Amino acid sequence: MTDRHPLIAFGMLLFAICYLATVAAWLAAQGKYAEALGFGGITTGLVGVLGTFRPRSSVTVDNPPEKPVPVEPLP
Repeated sequence: MTDRHPLIAFGMLLFAICYLATVAAWLAAQGKYAEALGFGGITTGLVGVLGTFRPRSSVTVDNPPEKPVPVEPLP
């Protein structure tokens, strides 16, 4: 898995949320309120999944306590 796969998944999830919200709005405009409520529930579930994305920490510390980073003294 490359570093771009989570970004692609995040983008596709945002697209799916927008698409489902649009379908729910269209169904509500047609008077099909039960179906619109179902699509709204699916959209809400995907928003919950969207909250599980966390950025990866790619920072590593190569300096052990025995070898601290050298610091220049102030003048």
